[in-house]
Amino acid sequence: MGILSTREWATVIWAFIFFVYAMVHRQIREAFWKVVKIFFGKKLRILWGTILLYVLGITLIFYHLPFWDNVYIKDIIVWLLFSGLIYCMNAVSQEADEEYIRKVLKDNLKLTAILEFIISTFTFNIWVELAIIPITTMIVMMNVIAERKEEYEKVHKLLDIVLAVAGFWILYETIKIGIHEYKELDALNTFISFMIPIVYLILMIPLEYILELYSKYELLFVRMSFKEEKDKKIQRRHRWLVIKVCKLSVHKVLLFQKKYWCKMYSRMSMEGFEKLIEEFRNECNNER
Repeated sequence: MGILSTREWATVIWAFIFFVYAMVHRQIREAFWKVVKIFFGKKLRILWGTILLYVLGITLIFYHLPFWDNVYIKDIIVWLLFSGLIYCMNAVSQEADEEYIRKVLKDNLKLTAILEFIISTFTFNIWVELAIIPITTMIVMMNVIAERKEEYEKVHKLLDIVLAVAGFWILYETIKIGIHEYKELDALNTFISFMIPIVYLILMIPLEYILELYSKYELLFVRMSFKEEKDKKIQRRHRWLVIKVCKLSVHKVLLFQKKYWCKMYSRMSMEGFEKLIEEFRNECNNER
């Protein structure tokens, strides 16, 4: 197998075509560059840098192991771009809760991961792949639009059936190709390629948790600032007391934000805030 599969080459080709199309049209080009500027804003640059350094550190450890092969770099980059970055971005979103990491693990550590790996390993010829990508993209986009509007409910159901049939057909044809080509695969490299997304997902958990915890603290402290005096010393004292109770618990930070932040007020004395913290601590202890 080459460095890139036919599906990956087809994706690169369509991405290049879209990029050229965007650059030719002024309005799309201007909107595109605005998105790029937002994507590489100061805070996001720090986030991207942190994630890249973390993944690089993991990869350097694997690099010194006897089974390492440079061919794995492609699998790592693909996982990082299409999965790792998304997991970390979702971890710092407001929607992420204390169950976020468990949900990520549950969604990814399924038997369907084997089917997805088979489909991504055994691909069709380049012309078929070039046809599949725009067709499936168009159907998925139409289905998303139809799903949001009640008057298109029948269209949504029809497109669901079309996608299901197409999925089974692709799986069937992929298995046929796999039966003929599996002997050409290197067993060890194939197994490691299959394990890379799983291993990296598990090893990324500490970083995802830290990012989620940091984002929850940041959001809480921003909200607290609206109900505090402008005295920096008082604000620092408030934050220290909150951190002292919540520590490394996302659940506690969210609990304080949900039930106790609203009890704060701008002229609240330090004694009153300490009583609030004590009340919060008692509730946390009662949860055990």
